[in-house]
Amino acid sequence: MASFKNKTRDEIPTAKLLAQLKPSEVNENYYPNDWETWQCAFAPDESYFAWSCGNRLVTLVPWNRCKSTLPQLSEVLAQLVLPKPGIRASTDDTDKDGHKLPHKTITIDCGCLVRSVAFGSATSDKKHLSSKAFWTHFSVSKDLILATGLNNGRIRTWDIFTGHLILELMDHRSVVTDLAFAPNGSLILASVSQDATIKFWDLNDDGNMFKTLKMNGKSVNSCAWSPDARMLATVGMCTSVYVWDMNDYSLKLRLNGHMYDVVACEFSPDGSLIATASWDTQVILWNSYSGMKLRCFGHLFPPPRLIYASGANGTWVRGLSFSPDGTHIGTVADDGYVRFWDILSHDDPVAVGSVEEALCCTYSPSGRVLAVGGGLTLNGGEDDKVFIV
Repeated sequence: MASFKNKTRDEIPTAKLLAQLKPSEVNENYYPNDWETWQCAFAPDESYFAWSCGNRLVTLVPWNRCKSTLPQLSEVLAQLVLPKPGIRASTDDTDKDGHKLPHKTITIDCGCLVRSVAFGSATSDKKHLSSKAFWTHFSVSKDLILATGLNNGRIRTWDIFTGHLILELMDHRSVVTDLAFAPNGSLILASVSQDATIKFWDLNDDGNMFKTLKMNGKSVNSCAWSPDARMLATVGMCTSVYVWDMNDYSLKLRLNGHMYDVVACEFSPDGSLIATASWDTQVILWNSYSGMKLRCFGHLFPPPRLIYASGANGTWVRGLSFSPDGTHIGTVADDGYVRFWDILSHDDPVAVGSVEEALCCTYSPSGRVLAVGGGLTLNGGEDDKVFIV
């Protein structure tokens, strides 16, 4: 079996590793479990980067001031041991000349293992038509918030400038596997869970949960809004991809083509394409309007046949991300490679990097870096975060 279709690994350009983020201190007594980054996210304006850096913790890094000095990111890592939920830790944030910086790197203890993170903003390139006041009963210092989905089925939202808890949303009955804010500035939050439901919350209405959808009775792994917020794609522990019409919350399309559970989905920046990743070692590119299968990006050659596709193959695809210009897709898989694909070609990736135990990836809004999150064990495993261009 081979990891590439026509070329050897040495014939494919290597992506450049820029920096690594990892816990600056590990307390085995307080956090006895392995440390894993299940999700990471950039703020829409690229002002902050958040990563679930192990167990109950989320670290927020002021990204605008960090992106110009990526190789020195390890100098701004947060202390990762906190006494109780909600209290934040911060680094002594100074620049190389000793001048204080306006925002600090902070770490929030969310009180339970963090499985998903998402930024929400009350501003948008598109006009927001809602007339409701922002945060009816809660005071927030800015119009950017962080939502965290927890292992106990709860969602907590945080003021990223103070580290204070804003709202706790409770209706899911199992792990909240993914979160996504509508990209139109409405602060509508979609959440999916292992309880087989998709829920919608209005954070302009004190976090009111106003709609529940059921996909197929099985765990839901991922969700993604179209750029115009008119569609939502969801995938889970089945071989189908569901596309919902957000005007009336009806099922618009059901896409069939994967041979095993689908774990990630994302719309292209113009909304015309949907990319989905599966444990069958494939990433499929779909037309989001017709549901037509356009391309398939393979991670194992020859690909597993249908009878073997539903088993462990060492090349499960764990995550994907569209580049902001819509021309490339980044993927991570269990074979230890992060791949960069040109969407017009399905032969071999245009660049490859090495990342062990990767679980997620996401492009920055500028498209300059791809953030990849993985696992770190207390007895000396892989680094908890890497950045690659």
